[in-house]
Amino acid sequence: MKNAFKVTFAFLIALSILNACKKKTGNPMDFTIDAQNLTPCTEGNCLFEYVNYAATTDQQMALTIGQQRIFLTTKSNNFSTTRVSIQAPMQGDKFLLTDDDILAGKVKYLFSCASCDYFNLIPIAGKVKGIKVTSINSSAEKWLLDAHIVLAAEKSKKPVDTIHIKQYFNLAVK
Repeated sequence: MKNAFKVTFAFLIALSILNACKKKTGNPMDFTIDAQNLTPCTEGNCLFEYVNYAATTDQQMALTIGQQRIFLTTKSNNFSTTRVSIQAPMQGDKFLLTDDDILAGKVKYLFSCASCDYFNLIPIAGKVKGIKVTSINSSAEKWLLDAHIVLAAEKSKKPVDTIHIKQYFNLAVK
């Protein structure tokens, strides 16, 4: 009886070790976003909206007709405006942008202030997850985004700031 217990115990330990060492090869698109700890709007006015079939044309984030879904975050106060644009595909009910997408220019950052002494920051890394929220009572669709964007000075790869955005985005009113 003692030997059967030892063999069974050894087998369970070996099985546990093998299972723990197994690489996780899950689909990166298998994610959810909870609605806890949403980004608050402090010290000014905030706008979280998106536009379908759009594209950004320049660093100022002017919109034109395109093939992407553009998510815009704008925070403004009495002296400055900060904007972040996120370019996502039109197809699907969720999307994931990684470091490579951010380096390819799918995330843009703009801080404008007429009387501030600052240097231009650009996104260099991070992750942006977005998921379409099921509409209730036939209201317009909305999206929940969770973004962590690392910023560096222009022509530098040294991180100087990180932006965290977790918020619902509504379809922009034209």
